[in-house]
Amino acid sequence: MDETAEGLWDPEAVVNAFLQQKGMEQVQAYLARGRRFAKLDVGRLNTDWIIAVRIWLAHKHRTKERMMDDLAAELRLRGLEPPYGAVEHDLADRSAQTKKAERKKSLRDVAREIGKFAREKRPLQ
Repeated sequence: MDETAEGLWDPEAVVNAFLQQKGMEQVQAYLARGRRFAKLDVGRLNTDWIIAVRIWLAHKHRTKERMMDDLAAELRLRGLEPPYGAVEHDLADRSAQTKKAERKKSLRDVAREIGKFAREKRPLQ
């Protein structure tokens, strides 16, 4: 993130920095748990990540979310991003099925997290 005061309050820069921070936290947590997917090849990682996302969308549970996050972390450690395009329609379908009130609550929760992140990163004036 641009460390100038102006850059810290650019909404796109704040969101990008927030997402980078969350990604680093996921990688650190994955490493702390022992990097269990280190021996898988990239094709298998991608396939398993797609399956994990679909399972998580169907049955949101913390252990399923952790599997998805750990597979993404292993890909990132290899300098790759998860195959988001492969689950784009699944995510859109799930979003369409989610009640408007649930979506609003989720968006508020994410906005609150991003706001907290931005306040913590704000330079002293």
